[in-house]
Amino acid sequence: MIRRSPIPSGPRKSTRAAACSYKMDAEEMEYWSHGMIKLLLKKEDLQVRLPSEWEVKHTIFKEAQPVRSGLQEMTEKALSKPIGSAKLEGFLKPSSKVAIVVDDLTRHTPISDLLPGLLKVIEGKGVSNGNVTIVIGTGTHRPMDQKEIEARLGKSVANAYRVENHDARSKDLVLMGELPDYGKISFNASVMKADVKIVVGTIIPHVSNGFGGGPKNIMPAICDFDTVRKHHLKTALHSRARVGVAESNPFLDDLIAIARLARVDFCIQCLNDSFGQVYDILAGDVFEVFRAGIRRQSEALGVTVSGKTYVTIVSSFPYDEGVQIMKSFMPSSMVTKLGGSIFVVTEVREPFPAFFLDSIRRIKGKDECIIDPGAAEKLSRCELLIEGAGVDFNMALLLVLAVAKKFNLFLIGHGVLKDLAKAMECKWYPDLDTALKKESKKGEKKTVSVIPAGGYIFPIISEPFELLK
Repeated sequence: MIRRSPIPSGPRKSTRAAACSYKMDAEEMEYWSHGMIKLLLKKEDLQVRLPSEWEVKHTIFKEAQPVRSGLQEMTEKALSKPIGSAKLEGFLKPSSKVAIVVDDLTRHTPISDLLPGLLKVIEGKGVSNGNVTIVIGTGTHRPMDQKEIEARLGKSVANAYRVENHDARSKDLVLMGELPDYGKISFNASVMKADVKIVVGTIIPHVSNGFGGGPKNIMPAICDFDTVRKHHLKTALHSRARVGVAESNPFLDDLIAIARLARVDFCIQCLNDSFGQVYDILAGDVFEVFRAGIRRQSEALGVTVSGKTYVTIVSSFPYDEGVQIMKSFMPSSMVTKLGGSIFVVTEVREPFPAFFLDSIRRIKGKDECIIDPGAAEKLSRCELLIEGAGVDFNMALLLVLAVAKKFNLFLIGHGVLKDLAKAMECKWYPDLDTALKKESKKGEKKTVSVIPAGGYIFPIISEPFELLK
């Protein structure tokens, strides 16, 4: 397993050259020689020096967790010692119809490594391949194509089993119950008609749910569109609906109530450390595993932070696809003073859809107003701000609105970010060195928070946090 070098706690010599647009003279080198920070990226980690007057107050990070075995061994161990549940074998008969829900490519669960061990148990009970369906839990995301499915599941598995993308708008969804404020709630037909229902995912911090994985592999993964819409827009702006918060979080509480209606039998959940490495795997009852995983991940990924800084520098790692990168906006805004600066480093390379950029321009409030009054009224009625788009685009829009007027935002990376920066009325730079050079002044002191992995690590703060206030 690849081990990454630790995040430096203070000035140190760089192990590789940081991308830089400038050739510095002696005076400039002195100016930039104070401190070095490191951000995690998929391609290779980024190390840069800060201006000498900038002081790092918080490095919001946790070092790697010990990994004592490989993924297959961890999977076997988890299946042999389930939490809050009988062993998977106890649910299976040779005639059983089995549905396995896996998360889509916006998540980083090593599905192709987990499925062989799981399928071995299923096959060992005499269940034929024809009785097993693998469902991609897309929620309201786009469907995955065949090439993506093969990469996600492994080509041999993708070709040996029936595989389908969940369609949240399908007319074949199965009604499983009703809840106050939500009405009728339906789920994927292939899963609901199965004798044994299994979900596979990863328990990691989530911007509104506190933590993803577990019940989130049911709702929104295989739920109907209207329920997902109502749920996400109903509770997303609550002060407790934020990353790393599991207690008294209405977003999470409602999601769990909805997920219980699906009556899923079993789950497998990975626990990732701050570098994205799987350090343990849990299996058993969905909700018991989720509770146990939250306890472990709060320790592994949560960092207590006291006080805010004028500057925050964050990597969107591990997210590098479309609107998913905006999940780094919440932890960075939680630790930045109002009116301060947030530098977001991302590896996204695909252009953002025109409808999303147009929606930002249309819905962003004028002058000091954060959100257009008409859009705010729609939000209060749990109506989509972007009609016809997935709920993920609507949630990303909320994160954009949360930072666009309250902070000085700088997007760092590929040129596809230029259009997003223009729509948000913020600045784009090709690399972090250039951004820091342009946006710092000699003699100007700044306190800095550094979040090397904005998609994994989360700050624990005591003060209330409101997205759009």
